[in-house]
Amino acid sequence: MTFIEICQSVYREGGISGNITSVQNQSGEALRVVKWSQQAYQEILNDQALNWNFQHQSFAEKLVIGQGTYTFAELNLDNGVQWDVNSMRVAVNDNFSDETFLIGQRFPQFRDYWLFSSRRDTVSRPLNASVDNQTNLRIAPIPDQEYWLIGQYLEQAPLLADDTDIPAIIPARFHNIIVWRALRHYGMFEAAPEVVSRADHEYKTVLQQLYNDQTYEVIVGEPMC
Repeated sequence: MTFIEICQSVYREGGISGNITSVQNQSGEALRVVKWSQQAYQEILNDQALNWNFQHQSFAEKLVIGQGTYTFAELNLDNGVQWDVNSMRVAVNDNFSDETFLIGQRFPQFRDYWLFSSRRDTVSRPLNASVDNQTNLRIAPIPDQEYWLIGQYLEQAPLLADDTDIPAIIPARFHNIIVWRALRHYGMFEAAPEVVSRADHEYKTVLQQLYNDQTYEVIVGEPMC
């Protein structure tokens, strides 16, 4: 669904009088529908943060000799918002045949070990990865050569802004979840409990389908005894 099709569906499902033919230069009810649809999209993306599979993108970029701290821009990841340190490996060979896993650490643990005394300046093959309080990727030991860094990061989807924009980051078969989330905002604004109730029911149905399809599988551990 395109952005304008999403807004038109909100009109149709909400029984809103009139029609909307463009998301641009709107006012009144049409502008509210546009804003509710944009808000709904962002709320869905933020709902599971690191857990939505469709927000995870893979990358392979070279580390810089002697540099242990990286922003997204420094690794050519323009839309990155969070790192998945548990997915990361390093390799010297271009075919990654010698890759080894980095062990992800919470930043306090990383800080208290690697950013302490002489270990700050340790130069070798990286062993650990962490994310600091400024969302920078921290690698230790500091790379002693141009290792490949292979892993995943969380991508921030572009805002819906133009008629033909598509929330492509969400699989197409689930695009109507945006409609139901936006319709709930409409129902709350109009103090229409029947609209809110229907929107909630439909939204939760599609949301559960999205959870099942686009979040990590829950694995039950072995019995303790």
